[in-house]
Amino acid sequence: MNIEILQEFLFWCMIINFGIYTLTAIAVLVFRDVMYKIHKMMFGLDEETVSKSIHMYLASYKFLITFFNFVPWVAILIIK
Repeated sequence: MNIEILQEFLFWCMIINFGIYTLTAIAVLVFRDVMYKIHKMMFGLDEETVSKSIHMYLASYKFLITFFNFVPWVAILIIK
């Protein structure tokens, strides 16, 4: 595997992951009440706990995208 293929692979992984992140964030905004009701019925969680969990999930996912896709992609651009 040469460096150009690795660079392209990381770029497309980053784009796909960012798309998933964006769709999830939009779904949270649009379907907030439905998500709270579902989590309350299934797990007995209050609205504040669900909100904190969702924000923690989104923050963690954004960090992982940056750490595993964006940073290696930029490193390859720098050394190339």
